[in-house]
Amino acid sequence: MRIASRSVWAAVLAVAAVSTVHARSLREQLGASSLTVGLAGGSAFDALAANIADSAARSLPVVSASAGFTYRYDRDLETFVRTSDTLGPIFLERPETLGQGKLNVNVSFQYVQLDAFDGDSIKKLEAPDPIVFRTTDPAGNLIGFTANRLRYGLKLQSYISALSVTYGVLDDVDVNVLVPVIQTNLDVGVHSRQVAIAGSDGDFERSMLAPLSGSTHGTAVGVGDIQLRLKYRLSNTGPIRSAAGLQLRLPAGDENDFHGTGSFEASPFLYASTLLRSRVEAFANAGVDLRADSVQRSQARYGLGVDVDVTRRLGVVLAFLGRSEFERCADEVTFLHLTPSGPALRPLLGIDFGRKDFADLSFGTRAVIWRDVILFADGIFALNDDGLRNRTVIPTVGVEGTF
Repeated sequence: MRIASRSVWAAVLAVAAVSTVHARSLREQLGASSLTVGLAGGSAFDALAANIADSAARSLPVVSASAGFTYRYDRDLETFVRTSDTLGPIFLERPETLGQGKLNVNVSFQYVQLDAFDGDSIKKLEAPDPIVFRTTDPAGNLIGFTANRLRYGLKLQSYISALSVTYGVLDDVDVNVLVPVIQTNLDVGVHSRQVAIAGSDGDFERSMLAPLSGSTHGTAVGVGDIQLRLKYRLSNTGPIRSAAGLQLRLPAGDENDFHGTGSFEASPFLYASTLLRSRVEAFANAGVDLRADSVQRSQARYGLGVDVDVTRRLGVVLAFLGRSEFERCADEVTFLHLTPSGPALRPLLGIDFGRKDFADLSFGTRAVIWRDVILFADGIFALNDDGLRNRTVIPTVGVEGTF
């Protein structure tokens, strides 16, 4: 009877807490999801939500600023002459600049459903051992502990519409701005089953309470992080063409709604390409995303690709896209679990936010549909399981025009 009364009292308190919680953002909703089954989360659950939000924002692909057509003004002919040999990549940058006075406008749409973490479906996140919660009375005095099997099911979708504008300031200098608008949908299902209970002495006994289930849903729409990109052509002669780039990530997106990282980033880059044969061009990119809020948590980005123009109006693109974190996530997301050897700290829901390496395959096509207007379509497929990933294909479609 004593054990049963403690359990009922703790459940009443937790359910009452649910009615007082008003989650105003997706991150807050995720952090407070345990309350839907009468369990007070705490700082570890908030840190879990913050890390998932950051991982989701960094997993959204960004379309290249490079145009399909590049030009130079020929003073002898008194007209602009096309200088690009191929239609170019979609997610890698090419060294060729647009041409002084030229303007390129690019509109794209992407759908991203993140559904796995380290290879495991996020629809069933659960640690191997029960999680231990404290129970207290209204005055905050410790009553005892419960051990619960806790399972989360997440569904995370993002719809990204982006406008990218590139202007040729000089023949060798391009500037670009990309503004995304993002709609994010988050569904969280929570299942809890109490398997043991203890008094303040921590001596656990088996519990037979019925399982509880809860859920929460949220949708947020807003501007994502704005990208400012600068490219300076270094060489356009010889077998290797090269350019230096600087990308600035402005934290315009709300990090609490998975739309941004909440940190300013500066990313120096080097771009190179070579023409392997007529209408076949290979590309290479390498750079570093330097985070202003935590330099040690910066990451390297790199890529290799090839563009093959089947005709002068149709090209196919294949690229490897890589991303490597320098250090593990700064926020420890651990919670007390009841292991066979006794209570011990373990990763919450079994999620390890250690250092990750990301490898993706991008495959797509670009087609000239009218004059200097190009339609493009691409898919991104994850080559490894590290981190928060899409286990199928991330589709991208868009149209660009050069004027």
